[in-house]
Amino acid sequence: MEQVARQSSRLATWHALREATLRLVAERGFAAVTVDDVAAAAGTSRRTFFNYFPTKAAALFDPEPELAGRLQRLTEEAPVTDDAWADLCWICASFVRWGPPDTLHVYRQVAESGELSDYPVQIHRHLEEALEAWAARRFPGDPLHARQLAATAGAALVAAFRTWDPATPAGEFVRLADRALAAVTVRRAGTEET
Repeated sequence: MEQVARQSSRLATWHALREATLRLVAERGFAAVTVDDVAAAAGTSRRTFFNYFPTKAAALFDPEPELAGRLQRLTEEAPVTDDAWADLCWICASFVRWGPPDTLHVYRQVAESGELSDYPVQIHRHLEEALEAWAARRFPGDPLHARQLAATAGAALVAAFRTWDPATPAGEFVRLADRALAAVTVRRAGTEET
């Protein structure tokens, strides 16, 4: 019982630090926010901040602690039909609808700042790894096809993110992601190319 309470407290502190970072960066811009600012806004110390995150950028972009579990559940709950791409799109669509909208805005602001322009793209590595693991289970005899499916889905999401205008609502990103995924034509494993 004590361990569960400690874990819950730790998760609450992680979220407080993340939310303070997101809010301050949205208000002031990435360069104008210090670790001390974030710690104070979260009601913690600089030392506590570094117990959770190695850098200010990590406080923005590190995946949420429960993300791995959520991705695991999504891949387990995904439909299993004759159309693996449609099943994979279901996972992606469920994932992009999950995140808090303000996070997308901050990612985009930071991406456009030039200081960390490649970092937001890297946040999807954990998603692509989960998709690749799912595809590897789906196509154990065809690792190329499995990796290609996962990479294609990841590329579609990155293209949607780079196209999305943060002046529009986060729902527009979801629409672009759906559109990017729907535009992909995938060769079914085991079929001949023409």
